[in-house]
Amino acid sequence: MSKVLFRNCRFLISQPTPFGGILENGAVYVEGPIIKAVGPSAEIEAQYGDQEGLDIVDAQDKIVMPGLVDCHNHVGEAHMFLIFGWLTSPLTGIVDTAIRVLWPAYNWLTNESVYDLTLLGLVNMLKHGTTTYANAFPFPDAVYRASAYAKMRTVIHVQMITSVNLPDANNEQEYLALTEEAIKNYHNTHDGLIQVGVHPSATYNCTQSMLIKGMELAEKYDVQYATHVAEAPDEKERSDATWADEGGQIQHLRNIGLMSPRSLFFHGAALNESEIDMLAETGTALAHCPPTNSILGNCAYLPYMLQAGVKVGLGTDVPTHNLFNVMLSVSQQHNIMPRELRGLAPWVPFELATLGSAKALRLDRKIGTLEPGKRADIVTVDLTRNSSLFPLDVGVLLTFIAFNGPGTEVADAMVDGRFLRRDGEFTVFDEEAVIAHAQEWCDKFTVDYAKAQEAGDSMFNRVHEEYQRI
Repeated sequence: MSKVLFRNCRFLISQPTPFGGILENGAVYVEGPIIKAVGPSAEIEAQYGDQEGLDIVDAQDKIVMPGLVDCHNHVGEAHMFLIFGWLTSPLTGIVDTAIRVLWPAYNWLTNESVYDLTLLGLVNMLKHGTTTYANAFPFPDAVYRASAYAKMRTVIHVQMITSVNLPDANNEQEYLALTEEAIKNYHNTHDGLIQVGVHPSATYNCTQSMLIKGMELAEKYDVQYATHVAEAPDEKERSDATWADEGGQIQHLRNIGLMSPRSLFFHGAALNESEIDMLAETGTALAHCPPTNSILGNCAYLPYMLQAGVKVGLGTDVPTHNLFNVMLSVSQQHNIMPRELRGLAPWVPFELATLGSAKALRLDRKIGTLEPGKRADIVTVDLTRNSSLFPLDVGVLLTFIAFNGPGTEVADAMVDGRFLRRDGEFTVFDEEAVIAHAQEWCDKFTVDYAKAQEAGDSMFNRVHEEYQRI
């Protein structure tokens, strides 16, 4: 069994709060995948420091903290962003974006391309301190293989959809069968490192039958249920009109049993106070993704959500973004939104990126803090050449991480007691090879997309219109 001691930590963040959660000259002792002890370095070293075979990390110039938790991403979609260079008119909303950008890119995917493009996203996330991620994506077999290879903590949210044909399944029955098979094969594998959840793509592009049967599947296997909800005003307006006789979309989702402690809604950027109250009352969690929401002119009412008691985590939503940037967006946007409640305590963005996201993914008993008995998901930031995180003391540390953190790369990244990054170098990935393979797929997509544009081919087939009551 491996034994690792992080000693002499310049700053040890055990809890995402400045009030007793930060220790100077602290230490963390890890045995196998588990954190065994946290405390003053002198005490921990006296108890555990003389063991044979002990791997020691001298962190006298490092921040040692919980690995970041990305509770919503689409990790294999990097190629999709090439389409934005072809657009000849602005996107007008969520459905327009899906038709012109998302579905052409997703319908092109294969198991092989998803595997390589997923590895690209994992390299980027791990480099920027994310050790756990939730991936809302098709081709669960490829996502599993990439995650197992990378040895990162993963929640595979298996995407299902009925409004268009995509290549991994053809209809509601096939998607439900694909998701159930993924749960049977991959859920709780690798000593719990990999989890699987049920993910109807969005409440407006799936039949009501799929939404309900998806929840039945999640309940059968006691896994998470996740879907996109109220991402933008145009979507929210049309959804509310569809279910006006029930009081709007959120009340409808509650009526059909889709809001519960196993539910995770992505975005919720257009929810009002009464709808947020329903999330809190039902225990429904929310993945807050402010950078991508702001592109469409939206910003979820986070201060009210937290006041109401909603479980909120942070998501990047895109594979080449990172949670340090998301924390900055949280720090900025909620101070300027013209709402009754403004501003957040300075440590809240970091709390949401660690323990908050862990709670949203139902993993807070395992990760999100550095405590004895929890899994050893730990990252370090080297301060010897970090001029943005300066000057630091206990009082400003979490503020600086949230506000000055963008661009930060971690020196060490450990998942389940295993180093995936050590002294600024990957231990599993060949970073240059991963990037090169992803570039090859992006080059191929560019050629294929150009041919489709020239031929007037939409690259996917519509099955039914969105916002259906059936």
